[in-house]
Amino acid sequence: MKTTLVAATLKRKAKGSPDPAVALEELVRLAETADLEVLEKFLIRLPAYNPSTLIGSGKLEELKKHVETAKPGLIIFDEELTPAQQRNLERALGVPVIDRTYLILEIFSRRARTREGKLQVRLARFSYYLSHLTGKGVAMGQQHGMIGARGPGERQLEYDRRTLRDKITELKKELDSIRDERATQRKNRDAVPMPQAAIVGYTNSGKSTLLNFLTAQKHGIYADDKLFATLDPTTKRVRLPGGGWALLTDTVGFIQKLPHNLVAAFRSTLEETAHADLILHIHDLSSPQMKLQHAAVQTALKDLDLAEIPVINVYNKIDSVPGHRDHAETLRRLRPVFVSALTGAGIPELMERIENTLASKWGDYELTLPAGRQKLLSEIYKSALVKNAAYGPEEITVNFKATKENYQRFLKLLDKE
Repeated sequence: MKTTLVAATLKRKAKGSPDPAVALEELVRLAETADLEVLEKFLIRLPAYNPSTLIGSGKLEELKKHVETAKPGLIIFDEELTPAQQRNLERALGVPVIDRTYLILEIFSRRARTREGKLQVRLARFSYYLSHLTGKGVAMGQQHGMIGARGPGERQLEYDRRTLRDKITELKKELDSIRDERATQRKNRDAVPMPQAAIVGYTNSGKSTLLNFLTAQKHGIYADDKLFATLDPTTKRVRLPGGGWALLTDTVGFIQKLPHNLVAAFRSTLEETAHADLILHIHDLSSPQMKLQHAAVQTALKDLDLAEIPVINVYNKIDSVPGHRDHAETLRRLRPVFVSALTGAGIPELMERIENTLASKWGDYELTLPAGRQKLLSEIYKSALVKNAAYGPEEITVNFKATKENYQRFLKLLDKE
């Protein structure tokens, strides 16, 4: 479908607000991700937002002339529109009008693959519909009754609101059930405790590609050069240089102006991050907006109360940025690691940093096992980092690094027989 994009911004921009030109370019990427053909993009600067149409009568006339000439099938605004603004714009322009939030919801609905992801998208969509519900169109019964009476439009609106609220309640119950299942899965993982790291970053920074590389492509994790290529959290076990293991979780990508109800809907992904011992913040070194993207992710982590978790700043895609070392001095305070998740360049240094950062989770231990306890010995090798094993005629003395929880588990297994 042919589409026109509109970004409206105040001439006096609030300090710290996103650059409207950058946000508009991001809207282009979002539209392309939704398989839309962008005909034209407008950046409109206003002294104040118009409560009726957002952009005011003069700018609306310019947009009407464009619609008459270029004939787009859809107009997308970068700002979230009120129901009245959307309705007035559609009447004036004669074509469907949506906003950035609705576009992201559409992309999310296409990308969700698991049952949980699909439910989360539906919850976000219904929450959006509820906040934008008006007496719009014939199906909504636009006419209102007389004063003191309830007309068909009012009754229909109440019915629609009640129906949406019931659906939202039902979806929340289903998601709570899945959340309980996820807690059980986490408990099962904790039974064999491994340090956990969450991979976060701006959308399309290469998070899934990195996890694919670290797992030697064994799991075929979906990765694509598109915004929000993956939505569902994926946790895999990764071997560390010293021989131990860590669990790495790939999470949904962040974006500027990410709608709040989407953050809330994808709570489970963020819960995985909250349980991490380490965060790998992946940056797209090839992006001209890298600094802004870094700030957007940092703000999101702070808003989610995750700012206290240790972070390794990973700058990805050095294969497409020959002069990447030029950034090293500027980024020194962030202690960067430069990698290419595509070619593997810089990965050994990254893995060493991960292991060193997670080292506080391991202690040095020693156990002496009867020679016949091969199953327990195998479990120690699987869940710990064995430094030395001395074999005697009747016993085996093992020196290893492990989490405190794993060491206690080994002691219980040893006492069982």
